[in-house]
Amino acid sequence: MKHMTPVLAILALLLAQSVPAVRADDPPAAVKLSDGAVATAYDHCGEADLCAKIKYANGDALLFYSEGAALGQPYYLLAVRTHAKQTFFQYARRLENIGTQLTLDHGLATLNVYLNKDGTLRSIFTAAKHS
Repeated sequence: MKHMTPVLAILALLLAQSVPAVRADDPPAAVKLSDGAVATAYDHCGEADLCAKIKYANGDALLFYSEGAALGQPYYLLAVRTHAKQTFFQYARRLENIGTQLTLDHGLATLNVYLNKDGTLRSIFTAAKHS
């Protein structure tokens, strides 16, 4: 019995470490757009990683990739629109060091992209609050 207390304490510590903490300022996992599309953003994306995506009901997608940055140069975000696994169009958007905001869904949603301290990008979708 006297060995049970340390075992329970260790078990409690292991369980506490395995459950991810959810902070109040964490972005929601997904944002639903006005046409039913689902927008998902990723917290850390490095060069050539998928940073955010919008999946449409018909299977189309708008994908946002980090193009990284050369030494002393700005980061770029590559937006790629796909249909049936084929590229419709793509364009690159220069990111500002303090953060960049892209307005989507006729002004009803935004994609905010920030530079993390570790050199990765953090993307956050937000939906406009309806009054």
